[in-house]
Amino acid sequence: MKFFDFIKKFFWFTLKETYSFFLKLTLLILLIFIIGFSTVAILNSKLNGEKVKKNNDYVLFNVSDVVEDKVIGSDLLSDKKDISYMDVLQSLDTIKDDDSIKGIILSLDDINLSSSKIEELTKKFLEIKQHHKKIYAFGAYITNANYKLASIADEIIAVPSASANVNLTGYNYSDIYMKGLLDKLGVDMEVVRIGNYKSYGENYVSNQMSPELKSELTRIFENRYQKFIDDISKNRNIDKNSLNNDIVNGIDTNLSTFDARDKKLVDKLEHFSDFTKRLNIKEDNVSDIYDYYEKNVKDTKIGNESNGTIAVIYAEGSILYDASGVTQGVITPDNITQKLEKAMKTKNLMGIVLRVNSGGGSALASEVIYQELSKINVPVYVSMSDMAASGGYYISMSGKKVFADNATITGSIGVVSMIPKFYNAQNKLGISSNSISKGKYSDIDNNFAPLSEESKQKLVQSMQQTYAEFKSRVTNNRKIDENTLENYAQGRIWLGDEAKNIHLVDGIASLDEVIKTMAKDLGIDKRDYAVENIYLEEDFMTKLQMLTSKVSEKFKLSTELKEKIPGAKKALEAYDVALANKNKPLYYFCLLYTSPSPRDGLLSR
Repeated sequence: MKFFDFIKKFFWFTLKETYSFFLKLTLLILLIFIIGFSTVAILNSKLNGEKVKKNNDYVLFNVSDVVEDKVIGSDLLSDKKDISYMDVLQSLDTIKDDDSIKGIILSLDDINLSSSKIEELTKKFLEIKQHHKKIYAFGAYITNANYKLASIADEIIAVPSASANVNLTGYNYSDIYMKGLLDKLGVDMEVVRIGNYKSYGENYVSNQMSPELKSELTRIFENRYQKFIDDISKNRNIDKNSLNNDIVNGIDTNLSTFDARDKKLVDKLEHFSDFTKRLNIKEDNVSDIYDYYEKNVKDTKIGNESNGTIAVIYAEGSILYDASGVTQGVITPDNITQKLEKAMKTKNLMGIVLRVNSGGGSALASEVIYQELSKINVPVYVSMSDMAASGGYYISMSGKKVFADNATITGSIGVVSMIPKFYNAQNKLGISSNSISKGKYSDIDNNFAPLSEESKQKLVQSMQQTYAEFKSRVTNNRKIDENTLENYAQGRIWLGDEAKNIHLVDGIASLDEVIKTMAKDLGIDKRDYAVENIYLEEDFMTKLQMLTSKVSEKFKLSTELKEKIPGAKKALEAYDVALANKNKPLYYFCLLYTSPSPRDGLLSR
């Protein structure tokens, strides 16, 4: 027996040691890979820094899906260029004052930006034109999404081919309602809402859009569409009524570039090679915006700290109480606190601009972030981006002054909570649930028991208090009495210009305009003040964890869905928010956007 015990122990010892050896070997290889990759990146960065800046005559503007917030060092294993929206703005400012630059080429087929960013960038390009630099817009497929920006160009050039087109349409919005699917699966989603217009979650409990949401979206789309018509008519000197009639009647849908030229929607028809030849553009006298940023902007500081500093903090993504190690694309009390601590260490700090781009999330996290921002002993101004709705609007109430773009979606002052129930799935799957409970309302957290009316009312009572807290933050900041605010709350959404008219925001301004407004209010606008972007940095261990998660993420079905199906990314993110906050109050608004023309451009995606 002892012999067999020895063999057994020896076998298990050998197995464990073999497993341990291969595990350590794998980690060693991984470590060597990361160190080697980092070394190459550092050397490459230094080599790039040592390169002589070439004199560019033109810059190709080809920005697509740019982020506002970024984590320094997170691009270690990414094929995406590490450039933020503010980096783009600063590059355009540099181009404006760069005497060697003759003009900018808008690569329309590459540009894919939200309505609010198009609005802000339009102002930047108009400034560049005032500095006697030409703006050219070139594209083969011109749509609502890129034509508004193209319309400010000195020339719009399209490809002379029957395969190319100009496609200006009205608006089309569709959303997915899943009650029928959930019924077949035996899943019942309990959605408790405070606010008649609070639409989040209705996709799970209905098969059709509610009249309230339909009226809200129709108003938003009509507002956006009319601005689109007004801007195109003004910029291209086209009769507004004729333009509207042609779009509504489908005349400008899939319009050939030849017909588009005849209608003065484009100026010239040229292939790109002929266009570059006409302007004498060669490989050695043109850079795209990414390369221009790397060579001319990346390592330069804005202004002089001794004259005062304005720090810019970015709050982008869903608001979560605990992001479980995720560092990018989410807003948490922890990462906002880290950014505030970093900002407060900035030399000669005089004010903070909070840039918000969020549909909200956890009610508790929103309140904690609001409190942290309210403790700061320097003024905080808020710049709203594509969206600052629900929890995004909540944290904006920490600002001394609040600004939005015309295209910003904001408001959505309301509360929602969702609880998935699987009691109907039991019969379908042939399983049964047995529970032992004590205490009133204990059924709330039981996923296999229906939510009783009494328990539902208990939730409503609690959420009413959360709703009251939300409104108190707004009334205190915006100086609006509660009865008046109730007309604007109830989960209703507003565009920036509408929000200004009902005093939910102070004014309409882009990010850099908000910075300039703060500088003027601080009395430092006549000086060469500094602007410091506050980004978090990833340490080595975080990089290691992110590498592991990136590898596992590649094998997830959700990753494939996000990449291949329009709207799936936001749908899955909304589901993750709901899952992380089961039976917890949410300040959340999510607008899924799918359309036959995903580059429609009339609504932020």
